[in-house]
Amino acid sequence: MWKKRRRAMYNFLYPQWFFLLLVIPLLIWYDIYYFRKKTPKIYFSNLKLLKVIQKRNSIFKYLPIILKCLIILFITIALARPRHTLERREHTTYGVDIMLVIDISGSMLAVDFRPLNRMEVAKQVALDFINRRRDDRIGVVTFATFAHTLVPLTNDFNVLNKVVSGITIAPPGRDQTAIGNGIGIAVNRLKDSPAESKIIILLTDGANNAGQIDPIQAAEIARTFDIRVYAVGMGSHGLVDFPFVDAFGRRRYQQVHIEFCIDTLHRIAEIGGTGRAAMATSTQELQAIFDEIDRLEKTEITANVHFEHREMFIYFLYVAVALLFIKIMTRSLFRMSLP
Repeated sequence: MWKKRRRAMYNFLYPQWFFLLLVIPLLIWYDIYYFRKKTPKIYFSNLKLLKVIQKRNSIFKYLPIILKCLIILFITIALARPRHTLERREHTTYGVDIMLVIDISGSMLAVDFRPLNRMEVAKQVALDFINRRRDDRIGVVTFATFAHTLVPLTNDFNVLNKVVSGITIAPPGRDQTAIGNGIGIAVNRLKDSPAESKIIILLTDGANNAGQIDPIQAAEIARTFDIRVYAVGMGSHGLVDFPFVDAFGRRRYQQVHIEFCIDTLHRIAEIGGTGRAAMATSTQELQAIFDEIDRLEKTEITANVHFEHREMFIYFLYVAVALLFIKIMTRSLFRMSLP
């Protein structure tokens, strides 16, 4: 997958020429203090005549020195060789195509990752992972009793962030756990991908109890297409707090036991080529698991950088020549003289 980036900037090829600008203060000092002291003096018998001359030339008194300084400034800039540089950066990503397969069954409402429930924590960690994989294509599948593709493989991270942030629990009656279906849809999205590396990250908190595809069979199908499967379980062992609404419409919690089969996840990971499943019982542990996956699945990038330079010195040289012409003309037209 090719990506192109362009960046424009200005620079100088020979910036050492700017030391020449130190001449300007010396020139001003010479013109104002030294040169004027040596100007010949003429004595006038009528002071009114002197006032007329002074008034006539006061506007243009400093014009010659201003023009000299500007000429030196623009010549210096021209000598420094200003350039407009366009950087073209092209890189090929031998990418990782990733499908996030996220459990949205009813058990994800359990509040053992306080103060948040499992679903909210899963979304936070998934969003953080997505925003660190800017050179990859990522897709999202959710599953409960049924599995659906929320986002096909894309590098539109605005869409990914918006969709993942809006994931909700499946409605009652369709809130069982079809792990095999979730993996199967993800495999279907990845199997024709041209990416060098293809992975599925399965995030679930329960045991498979729905769907037409067995999770082990789904993992074997993934292996036939060289798709690695990371299996991540989340949730505490034993009794966990689960929300319900009492007869008065108040939100309450009761402790329930949520069935979990880590052995199935281990088998999925083993077949999927990633070793063993990972288990998280806290937000920090889940974040650490995704950090490790991020570290293991690095994207290889081959970059080519090209620079295009457009010389700008000629324009400053034109301005310097124009100012020199103006200086010659003003010296002829506005030379101080007696009436």
